[in-house]
Amino acid sequence: MKFRIPGIILGILLLATSFCFGHGDREDAKNIEEKTQRIAEISTKPSIVTLATVMKSFRAALSSELLDAASFPLGHKESYSWTNTPPGRNGDRGGIRFGALSTNQLTLFYKVLEAFLSDDGYTKVSLITKDVETHLSTIRPGFWDPNHYHIALFGNPETDGSWSFQLDGHHLALNFLVHGDEVSIVPAFIGTEPATVNGTVVLDGERANAFALMHSLDTSQREKAIQTGRRRLQVGPGRSTDAFLNYDYSDFVGVGLKASEMNDTQTQNLRNLIKTYVYNLETEFAEAWMTDVDAGLDDTYFVWIGGTTLNDPIYYRVFNPAVWIEFNNEGGVGTGRGRGGRGGRAGGSRGDGLDHIHSITRSPNGKDYGIFALNHAPKTLLEHYALEDHHKTSDKLFDYTIANLKNVENTENH
Repeated sequence: MKFRIPGIILGILLLATSFCFGHGDREDAKNIEEKTQRIAEISTKPSIVTLATVMKSFRAALSSELLDAASFPLGHKESYSWTNTPPGRNGDRGGIRFGALSTNQLTLFYKVLEAFLSDDGYTKVSLITKDVETHLSTIRPGFWDPNHYHIALFGNPETDGSWSFQLDGHHLALNFLVHGDEVSIVPAFIGTEPATVNGTVVLDGERANAFALMHSLDTSQREKAIQTGRRRLQVGPGRSTDAFLNYDYSDFVGVGLKASEMNDTQTQNLRNLIKTYVYNLETEFAEAWMTDVDAGLDDTYFVWIGGTTLNDPIYYRVFNPAVWIEFNNEGGVGTGRGRGGRGGRAGGSRGDGLDHIHSITRSPNGKDYGIFALNHAPKTLLEHYALEDHHKTSDKLFDYTIANLKNVENTENH
């Protein structure tokens, strides 16, 4: 039986906190109270039981101090407070650091990741958090550090059927949610620098499958897919839309090549590209997500910016009613390989421009974070680049400057 706080007691607690905190905190308490009414019953589905079991094992291994520091109620604003940058840039994350965990505790957390992720997904996450970040730590010790990844826990699988957790750190921000029989992994920010570590290409399929799709298109289709010149930002800071609510993706409808205009081979190439992202999740849950993707496949739009040869840095996006994907491959910052700029500090040269990759996966139109969404996090790569000054933002194909965002806002408001 699940433990529920009686309504009158919950009301007294919320009233008390309203006197202790400001308006924003009262709003948070109100949101949390509303979201507790949406918590699902505990699932008896074997795969969900497995997920709950490994999470319980991890929680049980934590000291009371660590568990308290890691734990937040469902709907708490910490859910939306992730970022891609190293913790050294933006202060401490919420939750607990890898560096605060014992070897056994960290091993148990990786068991949680292994249960939620497919083999491919787990390999990517393991490479990024261990190999890639360890490599970067030799370039700038203390700034990049595999101990700086943070874990935040939301809800409790012991008492409820809705619970989530977040892994947040440099080049990796994953938001997992269990809600009854359903499992999601959005938003998911996955990046890497360098692109290859210890002989392994970290995000090989994300790039290779995109080129397979692009190279299968005919001339007229490429003309629709490829966007040239300065991109008009549709999503970013400074828009008139409330930044704490889900973004309106309707402006992206009709932009790019529509899947309904593709032949069978091209459509399969598109599906293969989408599956590269969706199937980071464990297969059973990825298949359920892919069913939703396929239901709206004809209404999917594919956009490409950049050259079309394998040595070109590229940007692409896939917009489907059930999934939003962006990929950007624009050169090195930490390794010094790329278009110069801050990356030169690491002693590298101009390089091939392919060594720094960012990708983001979302479920558009109000489905990020599932039923508990407020969507406070950075929304797309466009917003990410505008907010983070470690990127070279002056490239004509990647105009993510705050000034340009303000121009977009002024255009929309007049």
